Amino acid sequence: MPGSQLARSELGLRLEAARKKAGKTQSDIAEAKIFGLTKLREIETGVRAEPGDVWTLCRFYEVEPDEAKELIHLADMAKLEAFWEDSRDAVPGWFELYLACERQCSKLSYWHPELAPGVFQTAAYAESVVGTDGTRDPGAIRTRLRLRDERQRAMLERDDRVVQVVLGPGAFELELGSSKTMAAQHQALCELNQRPGIDIRVLPRRSPAHPGMSARFSLLDFHGDRRPSVVYLEALTGARYLEGQRHVSAYREAFSNLCRLSIPIEEFA
Repeated sequence: MPGSQLARSELGLRLEAARKKAGKTQSDIAEAKIFGLTKLREIETGVRAEPGDVWTLCRFYEVEPDEAKELIHLADMAKLEAFWEDSRDAVPGWFELYLACERQCSKLSYWHPELAPGVFQTAAYAESVVGTDGTRDPGAIRTRLRLRDERQRAMLERDDRVVQVVLGPGAFELELGSSKTMAAQHQALCELNQRPGIDIRVLPRRSPAHPGMSARFSLLDFHGDRRPSVVYLEALTGARYLEGQRHVSAYREAFSNLCRLSIPIEEFA
């Protein structure tokens, strides 16, 4: 179907969870003449997503207004093949979708020319990064730092997830916080690289031209078929999600080339 399979799948999973939380079965929905079983199953399995249908289900499940608003927004995003979301909130709406994907993904491939991934940042390094987009509110900064800690714990608690990271040499040439902060971040990444399922690499300083010059990105893959593989592109005030074979294959090939050109982080000095 046209539109975003990722948004439809995430919406279906969250509506299914809302139904179960409300103590309702699919048969209960059909007996209440809300929707027929076929339509409800299509919604919960990510085949269809209409804002009006979501609103109806949220009312029946007595979903909190803020959550209902998020679910309806997901239905709107599901209409677009590649969608862009803008926000200046402490935890933007577009990032909430990424967090859900990050928690559930079976494999995360991350490329950035200048920045260690948020899930692997030390506290001092993270404090230097947060607020570089202009955020000055102390509460928003605390929220972001707390969120990074939660993401890191969630990432490291799972032993069935593969994480591949490729960084540009600029990630260690910028001085975020202090030279001590940068040295500690490098050491932390080296230690993480010893964990099963984690592979952290760096491009040598004298690398040839490469596909990563065009974009920084994350590629997320999932077990099963409820969520499609997706490419996540983040900018200053928003993010874009790309799915479909054409997009995913192009970024997968780009990441493979970056891995081929890179070296283990322990060899980078």
